[in-house]
Order: sequence, then C-alpha cells, then structure tokens
Amino acid sequence: MQSHEILRVDLTKGSVCRDSIPEELLRSFVGGKGLAAHYLATELPRDVDPVGPENVLIFMTGPVSGLYQGTCRHAVVTKSPATNGFLDTSAGGWFAWELRKLGLLGIIITGRARRLSCLRVTDEGAWLEEAPALAGLGVDEVDDHPSFAGYRVCAIGPAGENLVRMAAIGNNAGRTKPGRSGYNGRGGAGAVMGAKNLKAIALKGSGRPEVSEAIRGLRREIALRVKKGPASGPMPEVGTAIGVDWFNAVHVLPTRNFSAGFFEGAHGVNHERLRENMVAHESCYNCPIHCGQHVRAPEGVGAFPGAETWRLEYETLGLGASNTGNDDFSSIVRFSALCDSLGLDTMSTGGVIAFAMDCAERGLIDSPLRFGDSEGQIALAADIAHRRGLGDVLANGVRAAAETWGVDDSEVPVMEIKGLEFPAFDPRGSVGMALAFATSDRGACHTRAFPIENEALSSDPNADPFGTAGKAAMVIAEQDDKTVRWSMVLCDFLEYERGEILRMLASVGIDMDEDGYASMGARVWNLVRLLNLREGWTASGDRVPCALAQPQLDTGRSLAPQDFATMKREYYELRGWDDEGRPSSALVSDLKLEGYLARWAGESG
Repeated sequence: MQSHEILRVDLTKGSVCRDSIPEELLRSFVGGKGLAAHYLATELPRDVDPVGPENVLIFMTGPVSGLYQGTCRHAVVTKSPATNGFLDTSAGGWFAWELRKLGLLGIIITGRARRLSCLRVTDEGAWLEEAPALAGLGVDEVDDHPSFAGYRVCAIGPAGENLVRMAAIGNNAGRTKPGRSGYNGRGGAGAVMGAKNLKAIALKGSGRPEVSEAIRGLRREIALRVKKGPASGPMPEVGTAIGVDWFNAVHVLPTRNFSAGFFEGAHGVNHERLRENMVAHESCYNCPIHCGQHVRAPEGVGAFPGAETWRLEYETLGLGASNTGNDDFSSIVRFSALCDSLGLDTMSTGGVIAFAMDCAERGLIDSPLRFGDSEGQIALAADIAHRRGLGDVLANGVRAAAETWGVDDSEVPVMEIKGLEFPAFDPRGSVGMALAFATSDRGACHTRAFPIENEALSSDPNADPFGTAGKAAMVIAEQDDKTVRWSMVLCDFLEYERGEILRMLASVGIDMDEDGYASMGARVWNLVRLLNLREGWTASGDRVPCALAQPQLDTGRSLAPQDFATMKREYYELRGWDDEGRPSSALVSDLKLEGYLARWAGESG
C-alpha cells in the first residue's frame, strides 16, 4: 500500500505539519467520510460551539481519488452550525486531484486565525498568510484573484465570513481555470471556515500518485463501461436538470413551500430551457460526464436578461424555482450564480426564501415578498449572505426563523429536520424518502438513501410509493452502501458496481471483501450515530415536519403519522438500536467501536 499523509493546520498557533495515516485506518475507514469521521470522533471536543475555535474542520479525499473516472471528489467534515451534529458534504471539481498531486489525502484544521487568512500548500511546503485583500470577495473572485494564478482554490464568500448557517465552500469557481466548479454546500461548512478566519485554501502541486498496471487495466475497463452507459445518457447533455420533469410528473417537486408537488410553470425552468440556453459543458477532473452547464439566459426576456451561471442543478431548480413559485428562467440563472458567488447553499437558501414568502403571504411577517417575486428573491438571497434585515433572521435557517417569528409547523410548513432544510423531494409521494430524511446522519438529506428510485420512479408495477413494507430495510441497505461510496468519495452519476469498487481498492493495496464492505458501511454509520448522540441528538429528532401529515393541495396525499412511526420502529429494530435510537452494546462490540466510547467517557470524566 502506498503511504498517505494528512496536513495538520493549527490556525491559533500558526503551525503546519504533515502526519502519516496509519495503514490500519485506511483499511478500516478508506478515506472521505469514513476516515474523516474517525478523526472527528477522536479529535472533536464534546459540546463545542460549531463556530468556535475548538471545532475541527477536515478536508478529505480518498486513496483512489483522481485515479479513476468520476473519483475526483473530496469531503468536508465538521460539526455543523445548522444541526449541531456531524456533517459531511462532498464536492467535485479539481481540488481533490491537487491534494493528491501534493501527496496528501486530507487537511485537518483546528483553532482560529487572528485575522482573515489563506492557507497555501505547494511542493515546497505549507504556510499561512494574512489575506485582508480577500475580505468580502465572492468565491469566484477569490479563485480569479491574481495571487492564485496556477493554484486550485477552495474558498468562502461573504456568507461564510458572516457566519451564515447555510454558507458553502466552493472550489474552481472562477473563470480563469478550466474545469467544473464544485461546492460543499449543505450544513454550513462555510460558516465553520469563516469562523476560523480562513478565507481560502490554495493548492499547487506537481507530483501525482503512482499508477500500476492493475490501475491502468481497470481504468480501461471502467472507461469502456462508462462510455456505453452513463456517458451516453441524458446527464452529459443537461445534467441533473432532467429531474424537474421526472419529479414533477410524479408530484414530488416541491411547489410554493411544499404546499403541492406539481409546478405548473415547470416548463419554464426545466432541462429543455437549459438546453436551449446552453453555452458550454464543463467537467470535474478525469470525468467524461461533463454534467456542469454554462448557461446564459436569453436577452430581452425575464427580470435578468443575459444572466449567466456555470452550474444549474436540479436541487437549485426545485428549491429556488418551483418551491418559490418562480418560473422566470433568467431569475433562476441569476439566483444560482449569485448564491455560488456569495457562498450560499442554493438548497437551504431556496428553502428559507420560500418559507419567508409563505409567511408574508399569510400576513405573519411584514414584507411585500410573495411567491413568484423573482426580483425579491434575488435581493433576499443577497441580504441573507450579508445578514441584512429579513435576511439576518433567515441566515440562521428555517427552524430559527420560525422560532423568531413565532410560526408553528402546523400553521406554515417548516421544512427541516434537525435544523437542515429539506431537499427538493416531497415524501408524500414517496414515503420511503420520509424515513431516509428522518434517519439521515446530517439532517434532511437525499444523498444518504434515495428510495424514490424504487418507489415513485420505478417501472416495476408492484412498486408501492405509499406503503411502509420493506422501506426500513431498503433505507438501511442504501445508507450503508452510500457510506462506503462517500468514503471512497465517488460520484453518484457513474454508478460503480460493488465489484468494481472492491477492485479499485485492491489496486491501491486495500483488500476488502463483500463482508468487509458491508461491515465498513455499518461501522461508519454507527460511529457517526454515536457521535451525534454524544452531541445531543435524540430519537425524538428522527422525525418529519407536521406539514407532511397535511394533504398536498394538488393530490390530497399525506403521510400518516402512524405509518411513519411504523417505519421508524422497524428501522431501529433492524439497525440494532434501542427505543432511544442508541446502538446496542452487542452492535458496538461487533463493529469494534468500544474504543470511541471509552475515549469519550475518559474525556467527560
């Protein structure tokens, strides 16, 4: 096995050093989510403020990252300002490959710099430097800054500097370097970076991992399969925007703050509009999918004619268009570009704006904002990033906004779980998604498990989107499988088979069989559960908003509370958790997690 290192950065002391990663950790946790979960579980003090200096911020890629198609991704792992629990968020782009060129698997950052700073890492070494000239700049402006010519850069925008709880971290976001941009969007990792006074991380390496004959051979096999499969499908042409029509057709596209699942204006913001206004396709390093879209809105049409963006995703369209009742394509293009520059997660930002629109229409807050107000939506997004007026309330998330305004979930949909706003899928049309959201290890999230594929979107005539049978087992299997894939830091869109994943690992000296694959997924999932319980999560938090028990306006569908309770109970039983959602002692022992509990007990004692 090749040796791997992480870079340790103490911002308070201004110190930087390299540290070897023990082989046994790579065999147990691989990289990405898994390896970073280990480091967070061993190095994060109990009950720290997520935006305090004691929080730990980890950038982690994997041992095959960049070596195979669709593997140039990295995870950011930390304690979330949105949920007060574990957060892992993955991004593509080119940043992971630059880490590998520097001989690094990751960076672990602690402390807080005295002034706004930048971390530079080159072949010659790593150092911190103060960066007052970067203050207030957008993510794209940082990436394009002359001082970063030749570097690959991760950066935050004004939202991160202002500790907005939905602040994102972007990489390759400028226009002076080739390739697709990537964002670690969910959960407020950008606010953690901002709290540490770290504006940017700039990498420039000239090396690269060793490539054996086994790697070359497997590369050729995978490239051939991808060319005949994912690279020949709709993703290279229109990216994830294809989902607008898919999910609208089955009435799960969130519309006007999740009051309905069908948006009558979807034709104005779907993949056809994107295709008509495409300028170019862009790709992450070593990926044939090219799912990044450079889009320019037509001139003379809409509130923002000629607006441009370099990434327009389904989630942005679902939460920033249909969910806000906005079918102005130019406005959504502008919304996407503005959020990316400001360093805002488009999903949570769309969610909180839709909530504010709903409250304003009902007269619960004093604001002229209304559904479909395309210009008001853009102005409010900027206000959120800069914490101005109404935006200052929404900057803390939809749960905090509801508490501030005295809005009850039974009155207006407050679409969040554990503080993280909903993705663009309404579980009333796919009940397995309700369980997936409720039991996700980072709050409402569709990337831990995606049962809608086997429910509302399935071509199987026996598929039941509304029944509870078998849903717990389905969600658990996907969660454990995705955990391994996020530890490999793989792209969802290439759909690697398990056998290919095991061969990829073997090609870099990590031998794992089918049983090891399954146990690793369960080990990391349960380690994160134990960490979240330590940080105050409880079984009562594994719930869904009251709004899901109310009927959709278009279909009349609702999620019966007893049906959700049935799925949750079965989930706990199959997981080996007690009624309080705690992994049993036998499970902890089987997964070899006792050492973490002993460490935490020693710290509290």
